[in-house]
Amino acid sequence: MSYRDIARVEGWDEKTVANHCKGLGLTSQPRQPLVEFSDVESAREGRETVREVAVRLGVTIQAVHQCAYRHGTRIHRRPSRITYEVLREVILSDAPISHAAEGLGVTRETLYRRAGQLGLPGDRRGRTLLRRREGVA
Repeated sequence: MSYRDIARVEGWDEKTVANHCKGLGLTSQPRQPLVEFSDVESAREGRETVREVAVRLGVTIQAVHQCAYRHGTRIHRRPSRITYEVLREVILSDAPISHAAEGLGVTRETLYRRAGQLGLPGDRRGRTLLRRREGVA
């Protein structure tokens, strides 16, 4: 059994179990990596996003990238689906930015950041046209 399993059965903390086992001279089995190279390939080929792989395996996004690094490869970022044309339509529409963000599956802040990355016009304080339209400082 793992320390986690023992702790759950006995109602103890996992660290307490580890300390008792260490005191008794018992060692734990080396951990098997949770992220396999096939998972990395799934993300590289676009069948899943890195976030989806991480959630499925119960690990962090960084763990997926580390596995790729250990195997001598990288998982490149996907191109943003929020293009200049998409933001242009958001600006020209009369709908609130929050509705546009919800429709795209992102936050308003993501739209603001992407507008800045694309060089949309702004003022001297760095506010993009989107922020000025919403009245956000």
